Amino acid sequence: MTELDLTPQRPRPAESRSWRNWIIMGLLAVAAGFVLYQALTSARVFFLNVDEAVAQRSSLGDDTFQIQGTVVTEPEVGEGGLLVFTISYGGQDAMVRHVGAEPSSLFRLGQPVVAEGRWDGEAFQSTQILVKHSEEYVEDNPSRVDYELDNAVPEAG
Repeated sequence: MTELDLTPQRPRPAESRSWRNWIIMGLLAVAAGFVLYQALTSARVFFLNVDEAVAQRSSLGDDTFQIQGTVVTEPEVGEGGLLVFTISYGGQDAMVRHVGAEPSSLFRLGQPVVAEGRWDGEAFQSTQILVKHSEEYVEDNPSRVDYELDNAVPEAG
């Protein structure tokens, strides 16, 4: 049978453990800072009206941003399946070449839209189009029951 070695071991100096802990904490802080920086910079997308985007075209460069305006030309399918149309806001026009998914059925002439993308020469290269719907509610089914607040809660009997 082997004997157990019960002789006291020399403890590590507290100084070496302290440095190791500081290094680990420093590495964790750097990693957390990097993740936070990436999350904040990749989630930032500018929103500009057409007149602002046209005025800032040279300073925007290749930055991705959202441009808002009203469709003023009939959308046409161009070469390579591009959807080409013009939007306007504040007296300025911008030609949009959309290469992303087809916009919703609400997309049409006279409709306000928000396109996400970047400037490509004189045209705005879009990868996503969001169609803004009217803020007015028009009742499609006038024969439906009109729910009033005081009728929504049944009375206790």
